[in-house]
Amino acid sequence: MKNKHDSRAADTREMILHAARAIFSQHPYRSASIRGIATRGGFYHGLIRYHFPSKAAIFDAVAQEACAKLKEANRAWLAEVTALAPREGLSLYLDRFIGHYRSHPETFRIITQNFSQEDAQGVPGYENLTDLLSETRADFEKNLPGLFDKDLATMFLESFNALILHYLGSASSEARLLKLDPESPRYLQWVKDTMMFLFLPVLERFVAAEM
Repeated sequence: MKNKHDSRAADTREMILHAARAIFSQHPYRSASIRGIATRGGFYHGLIRYHFPSKAAIFDAVAQEACAKLKEANRAWLAEVTALAPREGLSLYLDRFIGHYRSHPETFRIITQNFSQEDAQGVPGYENLTDLLSETRADFEKNLPGLFDKDLATMFLESFNALILHYLGSASSEARLLKLDPESPRYLQWVKDTMMFLFLPVLERFVAAEM
């Protein structure tokens, strides 16, 4: 059983991570600052130093947690859609994906802000982002064995992930081009309709080839 000191420490750590998620979703790692995290959370930046030795440690913790939640959720979504026909399965999968975005928008913004950095290997915890994509592909192949050969699976999933992460993680800029509110149901429906339009025919073609 945790004592009061441990509980307070855990609460403080979560408070810091909550503020950090907001800052890292708005700024790439290199332009974010510990002082900015403290200002966002409404506490002294010295409090952060007590719980995290550096900005790198904070970002690593944020990225690890966000990617772990998305990987776990993705496995649950795949289990739901495995036995469904392509149209129903892809539609439900996209509903789940977009639902996760609604609950955790910062996850997608953090990925988009940092995955495309020119010197991405210098971003602490960057391997969490690359592992997320590689493990997502492995989970897809495990749940839908034989649907694609390895090269086609890579092509399909890399394209799918890149596009939906862009549409959700960069919703503000993408929706602006469409003259839509990035948080509106209309924009999120546009995302789903576009993904269905682009990827459903490919999925149906390969399912038909397997029959």
